[in-house]
Amino acid sequence: MRRESRSGLAVVALGLALVLAACGSPPPESDGDVRTGTVSQGLTAVKVPQAVAAGAYHSLFLKKDGSVWAWGQNVAGQLGTGSTSSTPQPQPSQVGGLPAIKAVAAGVAHSLALDVDGNVWAWGQNASGQMGTGTAGGTVLVPTKVAALSSIQAIAANGSFSLALGVDGRLWAWGQNSSGQVGTGGTSASVATPGVVQGLPPVRAVAAGVNHALALTRDGRVWGWGMNTSGQAGTGATSTAVLTPVQVAGLPIAKAVAAGAGHSLIVDEQFGNVWAWGQNTFGQVGTGSTSTTPVVTPRPVDGIFAVTVLVAGHNSSMAIIGNGLAVAWGHNVSGQLGNGGTVNSASPVGVTGLTNATALAAGAQHALALRPGCPVWAWGNNSQGQLGTGTTSTAPVTSPGSALISNTFYFDGDMDGFGDEYIFEQSCEPSAGFVEDLDCDDYTPTTHPGAAEVCNGLDDNCDGVVDEGPSTGGETCETGLQGVCAAGVMACTPDGVVCQPRTTASAEQCDNLDNDCDGQVDEGNPGGLQACATGQLGVCGEGVTYCANGAIACVPTQGASSEVCDGKDNDCDGQVDEGLLQTWYRDQDADSYGLSSQSVQACARPTGYVANAGDCDDANPAANPGAPEVLDGQDNDCDGQVDEGLAVQTLQKLAGGHNNFSVFLKSDGTVWTAGINLMGELGDGTTTDRRIPAQVQGLTGVVAITAGGHHVLALKQDGTVWAWGYNAWGQIGDGTGGPGKNRLTPVQLTSLTGVTAISAGDNHTLALKQDGTVWAWGNNSYGQVGDGTKTLRYSPVRVPGLTGVTAIVAGGYYSLAMKQDGTVWAWGHNANGQLGDGTTTERLGPVRVPGLANVAALTTGYLHTYALKQDGTVWAWGSNQLGQLGDGTQTTRLSPVQVPGLTNVVSVGGGYSHSTALKSDGTVWAWGGNTSGQLGVGGTSTTKLLTPAQVPGLTGVTAFASGWHHVLALKQDGTLWSWGENGYGGLADGTVTDRYTPVQALSF
Repeated sequence: MRRESRSGLAVVALGLALVLAACGSPPPESDGDVRTGTVSQGLTAVKVPQAVAAGAYHSLFLKKDGSVWAWGQNVAGQLGTGSTSSTPQPQPSQVGGLPAIKAVAAGVAHSLALDVDGNVWAWGQNASGQMGTGTAGGTVLVPTKVAALSSIQAIAANGSFSLALGVDGRLWAWGQNSSGQVGTGGTSASVATPGVVQGLPPVRAVAAGVNHALALTRDGRVWGWGMNTSGQAGTGATSTAVLTPVQVAGLPIAKAVAAGAGHSLIVDEQFGNVWAWGQNTFGQVGTGSTSTTPVVTPRPVDGIFAVTVLVAGHNSSMAIIGNGLAVAWGHNVSGQLGNGGTVNSASPVGVTGLTNATALAAGAQHALALRPGCPVWAWGNNSQGQLGTGTTSTAPVTSPGSALISNTFYFDGDMDGFGDEYIFEQSCEPSAGFVEDLDCDDYTPTTHPGAAEVCNGLDDNCDGVVDEGPSTGGETCETGLQGVCAAGVMACTPDGVVCQPRTTASAEQCDNLDNDCDGQVDEGNPGGLQACATGQLGVCGEGVTYCANGAIACVPTQGASSEVCDGKDNDCDGQVDEGLLQTWYRDQDADSYGLSSQSVQACARPTGYVANAGDCDDANPAANPGAPEVLDGQDNDCDGQVDEGLAVQTLQKLAGGHNNFSVFLKSDGTVWTAGINLMGELGDGTTTDRRIPAQVQGLTGVVAITAGGHHVLALKQDGTVWAWGYNAWGQIGDGTGGPGKNRLTPVQLTSLTGVTAISAGDNHTLALKQDGTVWAWGNNSYGQVGDGTKTLRYSPVRVPGLTGVTAIVAGGYYSLAMKQDGTVWAWGHNANGQLGDGTTTERLGPVRVPGLANVAALTTGYLHTYALKQDGTVWAWGSNQLGQLGDGTQTTRLSPVQVPGLTNVVSVGGGYSHSTALKSDGTVWAWGGNTSGQLGVGGTSTTKLLTPAQVPGLTGVTAFASGWHHVLALKQDGTLWSWGENGYGGLADGTVTDRYTPVQALSF
């Protein structure tokens, strides 16, 4: 006898063991189902069925107490001793560092264990990542938990890969994948982290071969994948590998599977017959003969039936028939068939003396069995001590012998069938007075696992809980108390079984019960005096709760009365303030007139409402029935007429600001603006954008206008120039410039007089005097001022060398002038050939544009230029990225080319990347880019035209102007039309919607 300590005692009821793994055996079953190398059990502890597993050259044994023992080869640490050794270990030893285990499995040189909580543990060889730790290489010398897995019900291993079956039916795999056995859909040297095998229905059992795998699904179908050189994956033919699971055809409904190195086996559900296929070199398929030709179609193994356990060695097969008869067939060079010889057998033969086996396991060339008495029996190859007999030998062991494993029995002092944990023996069979199971109190025969629990303050059934269960009370009784406390139940207490109230006293509720057990029902109006709705109309619908007859009722807090003006239904007839109401109109602009469409009925004026209706624009306080009509293109007095009784001045000239604003010159010499006002380009003293044109105050007698990037100039009849807007580059010309120098209202350029023409570029400006000289100012980064320098000019300077000029035009960063003799001169930026001199050379002073004669007018876009000749033809040069030159190409032109097909033109203009022309018949033509609809031909932002096309629906046009991305057109009837970009209201149509076809602008 000897004494040892234990951590605790628990009894478990385990679920069904599932199926075989080639190198492992599960615990025995009590229901007759086939048991194999994977195990499906309940997750409890610590008494578990015994089990064995066999690696290539090592063995594992799972004891009933959940401990794991190992012996045999340890070159890769597969015994879990904490070290490796080239010396075999033939003596079984316990694997340390494990919790209570319920199943084991073994690969070629690695080991797996499944604990009772569903976690997987691994140790041994990790060259292919078979440990599942996330890395491959080296060895793992002590059991290590596979962190990626939980809730596992079964495990299997063989070769150098591992399998784990989850309780949810999903199968996980990891390790060597050179033949696709991990089921990833491809091959690789290693898969170091467990992953779910895709394409499988819910699985109930698995088996691992050396390089292939089998899965048994819940419907009894078998699936295979991995190496298939002998047809072992079950496809019906041989191939290098099967990378994803395929269903094995030609099989009956199965209840167990097993896999060897190159062959596969199943047990059918109906009769317990064994079916096999794959490699048959040693007769392992059981056809009755050996063959080097694989058996690719499953066939039954003759001579065996009612099989309860099935396993596969690398090249052999084993089964238990009925109640314990062990048979084997296949490879036998080391005596692994256990029939007393070493001759291979292609038919099942009995394992010598093994008629009461309960479990089997098979390795490369050795086998293990469990049986009553001395539990572990082994035979076959023992060169690495894998038989556990305490010695090694190269001679085959051809019949089973007992390994050095014994059972533990405990002395049963109180004769209740359960023993004392501190008094035990190690033997194959128990001595007199010794039993297999532990007791928690071996001095009291009524205390043991399974005993009935009674009310005595003791743990009678050894489950760790005192006095639980129906035997310790539960019968109904009367307590003698009042109210709900009267009904009782018998309960176990330190004073014995007593009658305790089923319901304890609590705060009184409105339920017709005595909740507080004081002999009174619903006292104190419980649940009362809470606000509630009675369901009646008006003020009669407001109530409070009242407890009556065990139910909460809602009673009114006030009755009906005469109606008064208070916004309530005082007489409870469903109407509020009836007979006292007046109509009030919503007045949002506080001009004492409201919208007729937005009215309310009230006996007192609500905030924001007035008694007067008829407002036609409730966002504009200057528009209402009492307002005077003014000349602004709007119906100020809301009579349905615009500017009635006032003299209307017609539009004369237009200018399109580069960045979505527009400038208009009327016949009375006034200037009007609309659109973006970020830099003060509208000249109204603010930076507020306008969708509706407004007059530039204080400016009259204007005869010409021009708009640049963000600045505007006006030429008066007296030859003076006025400017406003952006002035960071000095483009206003009043001697100032830089940040914060913008002009929000017009200022006169006092240094300029006698001016006859003006033109604004992006950030520079040109002026032509009566004497034919040209003056310039503003940004001079590219020499666009033309004074031979790149110096910024805040005031006008004369462009030297130019006289007799009759016309000027400013482009994005360049300038042009036309002389009396019809010659054209250009200077400034020339990267795109926009100067037309045949080069891309920047010019700081005027150079002549060769090849041009009989020019009537000049105009520019951003980086392209036009000359309108006296014969009505148009010539273009410069940038042509979006076809803005209209010559049918997108080729940049350094010298003027004629725009084909365009004749009888009276005016031409350019934007950022588009062009527009007006013909003598009043039609408008456009070409180039259409990013914002500036061509007016419809289409989308990706539309571009490489040749001119007529703007549809637009005739009778007398003048037009282009901004960078929008166009304005004036018709003979005085109406204004616009199209293109409108994000800030530059089209003057009262919206901020881009227009891809012309729309009529507002009258003003």
